[in-house]
Amino acid sequence: MFKVLFLKKEADEGSRGIVHELCSRNFDCEQIAPDEDLNVEIINRAPDLIILDIEVSSLAPSIIHMIKELSRERPIPILALISKELLKGGEIPRMVGDFATKPCETEEIVVRTEKILKETYTVESKDLIRCGNLLIDLSRREATIEGRSLPLTFKEYELLRFLAANRGRAFTREALLNKIWGYDYYGGERTVDVHIRRLRFFSLS
Repeated sequence: MFKVLFLKKEADEGSRGIVHELCSRNFDCEQIAPDEDLNVEIINRAPDLIILDIEVSSLAPSIIHMIKELSRERPIPILALISKELLKGGEIPRMVGDFATKPCETEEIVVRTEKILKETYTVESKDLIRCGNLLIDLSRREATIEGRSLPLTFKEYELLRFLAANRGRAFTREALLNKIWGYDYYGGERTVDVHIRRLRFFSLS
């Protein structure tokens, strides 16, 4: 299940309708206000997509820049909702992956959400898995970020491949141990944490 985070200062009938519709389409969607601790909220909630309702144009660039900084570790595409007046400036549309002009229908937002997620997290063929700027070649057992090959061990590759192929799903440490290391593995769950930290290191280096 993909996680969608809707950023809007105050909930109204329209935003509640969008959240309700996305949840009914099997998305994990919630709305929060873009407050001072927004970066912490995004890190803790780990969304796969952020819908940003741009109400104050002067605040939007800093919020978008902050999201892009967090995207260095994992892709977080942005769908901006923007008024026709703010659209004339042209700056904000260039900063985000996609946008919808307010007032917009709920169905348009759902369609754009599905499109962005499909483009960002997609299985390209039986031999390729793409997740943002990460590409996994199953036939060659190779993972690259922006064309740079990652020096992964066998288990690191298997863990990365499994998580990328099941993007949007949550797994316990025990489930990952059983899936990647096998039921007869007697090491502790800390093994999973160590491998995930190494994968994060490769994505940032």
